[in-house]
Amino acid sequence: MVSRFITDKDFEDHKALQRRLMSLPEEAQFNEINAILNRDSLIGLKLANAVLKNKKYFEILLERGVGQANASEIELWLKYLLPRLGFRRVMAILSDKLSEQPQEVRKASYWLPKFLPKGNEQAAKLLKELLNKEKQMLGGEYKAARTSGQVYKLILRIKSTGEYAVFGGYQLGSHGSKIIVEILNPEDLYPTGGLREVSPGDIEILDPQPYND
Repeated sequence: MVSRFITDKDFEDHKALQRRLMSLPEEAQFNEINAILNRDSLIGLKLANAVLKNKKYFEILLERGVGQANASEIELWLKYLLPRLGFRRVMAILSDKLSEQPQEVRKASYWLPKFLPKGNEQAAKLLKELLNKEKQMLGGEYKAARTSGQVYKLILRIKSTGEYAVFGGYQLGSHGSKIIVEILNPEDLYPTGGLREVSPGDIEILDPQPYND
């Protein structure tokens, strides 16, 4: 959908664009923001944060992000939507969608430790429950590398060291969270057997889409 209200010139002046949206009823604002998201996710999400008030619209946007964004892009959606919905509500939405969209939910849950409220034991418990449900549902998708030379579903790069790795799990706690990764040989991407804990922000996803078996 292309908005008739928003022009190319508007994208050059975000403040003016925001003022124009503020002149509309909230339902119309939401419709225009949906059109903007088709062109620029960052601008659309920033405007949603600036002008929308009703949480139901943020829930709809989260569902859209989970369904459409790839494993790298979904971090941006969570960054702007999670503070408006709260960690518990986001967890509830993802849990409800897990049975129908397990792969999509997994892409979102990968980034959740980064947004886990520090010192919130209840939030950590909810995240742990969701990850356990994912693991049961997706099975082999979560297995660590095997010595048989199995190709991984998701290749990661540790930004601080440049090493390649694969997801191995989460280390959750009240004082923050870490991602457990297994280091790969850079030449053939086979496992070296080394495990490491890294912060979510130190990870770059190189191939966000699962390989076909």
